[in-house]
Amino acid sequence: MKVAFRALPENDASLKAAAYQYYSSGLERHQDQLHQLVPWQRHQHLASILNLLLMSMALLEFEMMAPLATDSWFPHAYGALGLLEQVGPQGCQESPFFEIFWQLRFFMSYVTLSTRKMSFLGSQTWMEIPFLHREKTEFDHVIDTLLLDDNQMIKRETLGLETIEQRQMSDVDLGHGRGAVFNLARPDHVAGFERIIQVLVNVRDLVSASASDSNPKRQESLSTAILADSECLMNQPSLPFNVGLQITGAVSLVAQYAPNSLQKQEAAQLYADWRGRFVLSG
Repeated sequence: MKVAFRALPENDASLKAAAYQYYSSGLERHQDQLHQLVPWQRHQHLASILNLLLMSMALLEFEMMAPLATDSWFPHAYGALGLLEQVGPQGCQESPFFEIFWQLRFFMSYVTLSTRKMSFLGSQTWMEIPFLHREKTEFDHVIDTLLLDDNQMIKRETLGLETIEQRQMSDVDLGHGRGAVFNLARPDHVAGFERIIQVLVNVRDLVSASASDSNPKRQESLSTAILADSECLMNQPSLPFNVGLQITGAVSLVAQYAPNSLQKQEAAQLYADWRGRFVLSG
């Protein structure tokens, strides 16, 4: 898979073809290993589950960078989710499972908003137990709300930038430093992270407003704010891989839920432009 990632950004058709070939080979081996895993024997197979989780995340990230179809990375996310469920919420308190759990929450928040279907990560057990020995940041609390469906949305105060800036962020090093292939950064360690949180909050509100058929003017205002903030973030000289994916995901949701065709077109064009730039810089 490392060879596949290295070949992907090259502006050479043969190298890109080789990247997809390596990806296909890795996927085939991964599926074979999944079939060999005996389900629900967690204590005997934690090492095997960890290896499978790391491979699932690598495949997921490849599909995010070079999707073969719209949202083609979703099956990898659900596959990783099934493996994580075997580890259990208590098992996710410890490294390296916590880091994988934390990163998967990040990705599954987009899946939940896109499909409007809640996974077990939105349950109270999975929101609390893995974090028992680690302090949640404001970003983590926002992800909590994104993992819930509309009927179970937690009633929280509206987070404006001034409110967020006044909150004391946790300085505990949670080790969110590496993914399967790329360096992955904690959003609260990224310049302008308040804007990242605001984008996520606005996306959540846009999806919720769309579901309830509320005032189209508010949906239009939210869409405009998301696109403007996303553009500012994507213009940063060095945007971490996972943050870039989340922002492009936000733009994709604007293309899906914006109330007028012009905003949908603008979001779709920005998504395509940024996706191309992101792959080339990956």
